Amino acid sequence: MNSMLLALGLCSLIRLQGDLSGSWTGVWTKAGDSLPVAVTFRKMGDTYSGFFDSDSLQVAGIPFQKVSCEGDHVTILLQGDATTTNFDGSLSGNELSGRFKDGDVEGTFRLTRSAVDVQPQEKEVDFANGHVRLVGTEVLPRGKGRHPAILFLHGSGPEGRWASRYLAWKFAQAGFVALIYDQRGVGQSTGDWKKSSFDDFAKDALAGIRRLESLPEVDARRIGIYGHSQGATVAPMIAAKDTRLGFVIASAGSGLTPAETETYSLENSLGVPTLPAKEKSEARRFVRAIVDVGYRGHPWSGLTKIVEPFKGRSWFFQPPPADNYYWAFSKRIASHRPLSFWKRVKAPVLLTYGTLDERVPTTSADLIAKTLRAAGNRKVAVKPFPGADHTFTLVQPSSYRGWPKKVGTYAATLIDWARRAR
Repeated sequence: MNSMLLALGLCSLIRLQGDLSGSWTGVWTKAGDSLPVAVTFRKMGDTYSGFFDSDSLQVAGIPFQKVSCEGDHVTILLQGDATTTNFDGSLSGNELSGRFKDGDVEGTFRLTRSAVDVQPQEKEVDFANGHVRLVGTEVLPRGKGRHPAILFLHGSGPEGRWASRYLAWKFAQAGFVALIYDQRGVGQSTGDWKKSSFDDFAKDALAGIRRLESLPEVDARRIGIYGHSQGATVAPMIAAKDTRLGFVIASAGSGLTPAETETYSLENSLGVPTLPAKEKSEARRFVRAIVDVGYRGHPWSGLTKIVEPFKGRSWFFQPPPADNYYWAFSKRIASHRPLSFWKRVKAPVLLTYGTLDERVPTTSADLIAKTLRAAGNRKVAVKPFPGADHTFTLVQPSSYRGWPKKVGTYAATLIDWARRAR
């Protein structure tokens, strides 16, 4: 299901005889597991667009790629990076039901028309960091007056505003103004994230905070930030520069050096902890060679020499070519020391981790918390979520074929803490 999160585009209406427009609620069921969803269809001329939301998956506004409706026959395509989900159903008055296939797993769906529009009010905004123009979405709460606000940072890679849309909606429903934006070089934003540094990302976010401060609906004294993974690495850099921040939420942030964090992540990706002793030793040598080139300035020849003997191993993968952005970006961030920034943070801090995080060592929680407290910041809270991975998805047995399960209390925990942060 995670593969659905990159689904993009509009859908074409073949021949409309029914009317899908509006909001729908119901369930998608596979392997005996039901997923509550809210679906919205909109019509412009002879074209439909549609998206779905799910609290269980912690996603909002995920668009369908294609919808067609001919008579009472409706087909919907949701295409992701790894699987494609095809829905085939019938429209009967205020009910839409049928079957779907998600990858190789079949299921059923049933939706009922709802009188409630689930989408909150949104407004497109833009701001600049030097020559880089950042474009995003302001998600607005109901009610007049000034509201607390939160800016969402980006994880690693080409992340657009959609990645934080679910949490932005939840914060807006709780009375916060939320700002999400396309990372530089992604979506409508200019610049190039591949050629940027953590400092560039921090300055982009600071420009976003200044934008929030200028909005009449925002209480400028109560603006906070949320960052997950790489965003949690950048968060203390922002808070160290802007001492007026109202709060910092760092989700799955590393307190270790980039080289140490990458070693931990790569070894888990290769399944090193579960390998036999000899294979474990070889896999660790392979990981160390990659990290040495990327983060410690070792020559490329050392990696190419070690690769050949390991080809054919079950855990082996071909390292990125020498001209891949990975190597330049790794060298650019290699000297980063997160604790040197955390000790300068004066705002209230919430640190959240999944206890089964496979990308960032959970020992980071103690490292960061101790650094903050040693520097005099006593407004620190640490919240672990048992059984959850790096994305706060609950880890299931390998035989499980139902829907991914996110930590159900995640958003509520963040919002409750942010409301009380002072």
